[in-house]
Amino acid sequence: MKTSKATFDRLKKMLVYDKMGVGDGFMRVFKTELSRFFKDYFVLDSEVDVKVELDDYGFYKVNISFTAEDTKKFSTAEDADCGIY
Repeated sequence: MKTSKATFDRLKKMLVYDKMGVGDGFMRVFKTELSRFFKDYFVLDSEVDVKVELDDYGFYKVNISFTAEDTKKFSTAEDADCGIY
């Protein structure tokens, strides 16, 4: 039963990627870019996980998840203007 679920999930993923017109290479690059972005703001404790699904109406549902130990501490010019730092 577990094998059929994995096969179904793999087929579903392939169909979504086909509909998007992208392959696994795109998703690897997309995940890498998201990881770089989130590492600018968080101390990551896990890899960034990205799942793309297609809903019944043809819209993409994108789920991005990761765990972080902390946020990165930095100040911006906007913070200085607000008197936060």
